[in-house]
Amino acid sequence: MKAIASRENAAYKALAKLAASAAERKRRALSVIEGAHLVAACLDAGHPVAQLFLGRRAAATEEGARLLARARPGEAFELADPLFDAVSGVESPSGVLAVVPTPAGRAVPPGASLCLALEDLQDPGNVGTLLRSAAAAGAGHVLLSPTCAFAWSPKVLRAGQGAHFALNIVEGADLAAFVAAFSGTTVALGGGARASLFETDLAGPVAFLVGNEGSGLSPELGRAATVRARIPMPGRAESLNAGVAGSIALFEAVRQ
Repeated sequence: MKAIASRENAAYKALAKLAASAAERKRRALSVIEGAHLVAACLDAGHPVAQLFLGRRAAATEEGARLLARARPGEAFELADPLFDAVSGVESPSGVLAVVPTPAGRAVPPGASLCLALEDLQDPGNVGTLLRSAAAAGAGHVLLSPTCAFAWSPKVLRAGQGAHFALNIVEGADLAAFVAAFSGTTVALGGGARASLFETDLAGPVAFLVGNEGSGLSPELGRAATVRARIPMPGRAESLNAGVAGSIALFEAVRQ
């Protein structure tokens, strides 16, 4: 493992650029994952690690040594702790960070059993929450419209807590084409819908459509769905958070 103590080190400068720039991450098809839990989730899924960076304190721990042995990265570096803290995206850095190839999304089979399609979701926390719920519910595929928050951004990765590596994530997806080709039931979630989600048959292949936090689904996509459904809310709240609504829908399908 190579030690880095200078900001002028070429590998460190490349890492700092990746950590700071979404455009650079997209250009190089690389993602930056931070924290022992996320790195372990990546390794558990059999996903390769291109570079592993450990802060000096983390490198001296048993956990750091285990991750280094498991990762067998192309390159491994020990960073002086102030250098690690400078590139970290969290208030209390764990001292563990990896650069990994961003998985390319695959075509979704028309008869996939459980899918989630997100249109124009802007909040990284909502996107990460929905990815986490999709993985927990056993969904295999999540499609994101071109206007969604970037699924592989550090904030979405942290909110997803490792879910990314259990899913086929398709970014820039043509959701209208997906709905047209899907052979199961497509459910557009919306507060103004007449049908109750809990009275909708979700036993077969199903795909849930979740729209923008403020405006919901576009009218075109809502009309294209097999059914529009609402989540009954007997309380006094006006609406549900998009991440919560999508999660409830996913687990209603699990329940059925």
